[in-house]
Amino acid sequence: DPVEAAAVFQVLQGINYEIDWKGMFPGDPCTGGPHGITCDIDSNNVYHVVELNLGWVSDYVNNPPCSFNASIHPAIFRFKHLKKLFFYKCFVHSPVSIPPEIIQLKDTLQHLTFQNNPSLVGTIPVELGNLTSLERLVLAENSLEGAIPAEVGNLQTLRQLVLSHNRLAGRVPLTIGGLTSLVILDLSENKLTGEIPSQLYSLAELRKMDLSHNRLQGPIADDICNLQALQFLDLSYNNLSGRLPDKLGQLASLQYLFLGSNLIGAELPNIWDSLGNLIAVGLSNSRYAGPIPASIGALQKLNSLSLDGNQFSGRIPSNIGTLPNLYHMNLSANSLFGPVPFTSSLVGRLGRNLIVRNNTGLCYE
Repeated sequence: DPVEAAAVFQVLQGINYEIDWKGMFPGDPCTGGPHGITCDIDSNNVYHVVELNLGWVSDYVNNPPCSFNASIHPAIFRFKHLKKLFFYKCFVHSPVSIPPEIIQLKDTLQHLTFQNNPSLVGTIPVELGNLTSLERLVLAENSLEGAIPAEVGNLQTLRQLVLSHNRLAGRVPLTIGGLTSLVILDLSENKLTGEIPSQLYSLAELRKMDLSHNRLQGPIADDICNLQALQFLDLSYNNLSGRLPDKLGQLASLQYLFLGSNLIGAELPNIWDSLGNLIAVGLSNSRYAGPIPASIGALQKLNSLSLDGNQFSGRIPSNIGTLPNLYHMNLSANSLFGPVPFTSSLVGRLGRNLIVRNNTGLCYE
């Protein structure tokens, strides 16, 4: 398509004016253009741009590089067949915002990614809620701020929503709970406040939920048991309070559980023997008290256990030392006492990855 062919070079000129793009690629940009531009052919034997990958990813991926003052040329909205649009480490000096005109791609765009763009500033435009063909929205490692617009709840085909490592504030929109096809939800490393919306616990297809490194408050609700497909849960580094719900033990698919650096301050429920798929558990620095449940010793797949910086008391359950896949265990800075019940073979296997210091009541037989 001649309109799209001209638009390709305008977009490339926008991200990097220092390169003579037409001189380097004098032919058709679909058949002889730079890596990162993908085209498809229609029934009339006409090529259309369906994918643009712009900016540095690694030394092994030769996408068109961006200059220090890259910009988004409006010609990008002429690609009426565009399915995937990626900007990697493209905007690093001159401030750029996500243009609301992106709504012009609403009929075709399926994947939209802005990743590792420190000078991508401004807010998430509400117009993104009109991109109703989106399956993947990744706006990660940028400098976006303001609230997450409720309009993201209009993206009913969305399977991946990643807004991590920005400066987003305000509450988690309740409308995200209506994204019934969502598999990955990552809102970590922001400034989000308020409680975890109960609506999120209805995302039956969700496999990963990462809300870590925010300012979320309140308890973890019993309704978390509805997330039966969940494999990865990270709610660490927030201000969550209240005891862990017993119904957390119903998440039989869970493999990674990180709830450290919160304000829980209660005993751990004795739920661990029903969580046999757990590989890593991180519960550091959250004021957990009481004994370490012996049922943790039933986690045969566990390879990392972090319970440090709490108020655990009593003896270390001896069966924890029999876990066959354990390679890291940190029980330091608690109030544990009695003999350390680990065999010399376990101590030798873990080496420096076995940490039990700052428990003044512990002794070695």
